[in-house]
Amino acid sequence: MSWATLGARLRPAWPLAAAVLAAQLAACGADGADGADGTAGTQTGAGAETGSVAAPTFWQDVAPIVEARCSTCHRDGGIAPFAFDGYENARLWSRAAADAVQARVMPPWLMNEDGSCQSFASSRYLSDQEIQTIVDWAEAGAPEGTPGAGITPPSTGHLDGATPFHTPQFEPVPVGDAVARFDEYRCFRVGEPLASTSFLTGYEVLPGNPTLVHHVLVMPVDPSVVSADGRTNEQVMQALDAESPDRDGWPCFGAAGDGVDAAGIPVTWAPGMGPVAYPDGTGVRVEAGTVWVAQVHYNLAREGALGQSDSTEIRLRLAPSADRPGGFDLPDQFLETLFEGDPASLPPGQAQVPYSFQVPVDDYLGFFGTSEVQLYGVFPHMHELGRSLRVERVPADGTEPECLGDVPRWDFNWQLFYFYRQPITLRAGDQLRVTCNFDTTSRTEPTLPGWGTQNEMCLAGVFLVP
Repeated sequence: MSWATLGARLRPAWPLAAAVLAAQLAACGADGADGADGTAGTQTGAGAETGSVAAPTFWQDVAPIVEARCSTCHRDGGIAPFAFDGYENARLWSRAAADAVQARVMPPWLMNEDGSCQSFASSRYLSDQEIQTIVDWAEAGAPEGTPGAGITPPSTGHLDGATPFHTPQFEPVPVGDAVARFDEYRCFRVGEPLASTSFLTGYEVLPGNPTLVHHVLVMPVDPSVVSADGRTNEQVMQALDAESPDRDGWPCFGAAGDGVDAAGIPVTWAPGMGPVAYPDGTGVRVEAGTVWVAQVHYNLAREGALGQSDSTEIRLRLAPSADRPGGFDLPDQFLETLFEGDPASLPPGQAQVPYSFQVPVDDYLGFFGTSEVQLYGVFPHMHELGRSLRVERVPADGTEPECLGDVPRWDFNWQLFYFYRQPITLRAGDQLRVTCNFDTTSRTEPTLPGWGTQNEMCLAGVFLVP
C-alpha cells in the first residue's frame, strides 16, 4: 500500500468479523437514530429501587439504547452470537453487557467521542450516561419494566445499487519472507472493462472465508497506460500472470503488482467493516476502459488455515456523476522505511513503543491545485501489536494541534472507515501528524514494518475533497 510518488498514491480515487468471545459480547453497534448530541435517547424508568431512585428498566431505559446501537448485529441472522430481540435474552446477558460496554469493547467503535476530539456520522459511540444506564440496570437485577412493543433493528443488507464481482476460488500459500512470513498477497482481475466514465460512491466486501482474508483493496487500472519500463499495464499484468500459469492471478505486495500503474485505491476493506457509502455528493472518478484489479491479502498463521480456499464478493456502487470528486491517501511512513535503506523497527519486550510522522498538507494542495482541501474521513490501520492511534492537524500558525481522530484502544478485529459529521478544512502549511503506539512485550526480536499480519503498520487513510 506504499506508492513511489504522491501522484501515484493520490490519483483521484481511493478510499481504502472476526470471531468474538460470547462472554464479552454485549452489543455490536448500529447506525441508529441519533439524538441532538449524537447519542441514543434514554429516559428514567420505574424499576427496582436503588436507595430513593428507581433503577433503570429494560423497556423504558435500556431497549432504546439496544435498538439504536446494538440490534444491527445482535439480531436473528446477525453477526453476533446471540440476539437482543427482547427482554429474556437481554436479562440473560445483562452482566456481560454491562462489563463489555463499561470496558468500551462493545459496541465496536474505536474512535473516542468524549468531546475532546471530533464527532462522526452514524456513530456507535455510547455516552457515559448510556453506559451507566446499562450498568445500573444490570446491577439492579435487570428489571423488565412495562413491556414494550419490541425492538426493531435498523435496516441492514447490502449496499443499495451496488454491482457484485467475485474473486476466483483460490487456495493461498504463505510467501515465507521477513515481511510476510505467513501471508500471500494475490491480485485478480474482476469484472469487465468499464464502459463509460463513472464515479465510485460506495463499496462492500464479503469474504468467502473470513479466517483467511486480512484485507482487500480494489484498484482501477487503465490497460493502455504505459508503465515506467515502456510496457503498457496490459502487457505488465499479462507477464505477471504468466509467471504462475497453474494459479489464478499474480503476486502483488503493494497496489496492483510490480510495475502496474494503478489509478489509486478507491476500495479498502479490513475486518469488521460493513458497507461503505461515501458522504453525499462525493465520489471517486473512474475512467472509461478501466479494469478492476482486486488485491487480497491472505493470512495463514492460524492453525488449520493451510489448505483452505476463498472466493470473495466485492460490491461496487457507481454513479454517472458526483458533485464533489475526491481522492484518498494512505500515509504510512513506518511502512515506507522498507524502501529507504535500513527499515525502522519496533524494539521487543516493551509495553509502550511510539512511532510518529507528519505529512505536509501542501503535498495535497499541490496535487489538487487548490489553496485548501477538506478532510471528509479517516481510516486507522495497524496490526496485532497496535494499542492506540491518533491523527492531528498541526496548524501552520503554531497554535495547538487539533485532534482529527483518537483511537485509545485499538482492536484489529474491528477496522472501520470513519466519516465526519462535518468535513474539516486543511490549509497551506498545515501538517497531518500520525502517532501509533505498540506493545511488543510478546516479541523477543525486533518487529519490522511490512504487509504480513505479524509485521506492523502505522497507517491513517484520509479521504480528501478539494
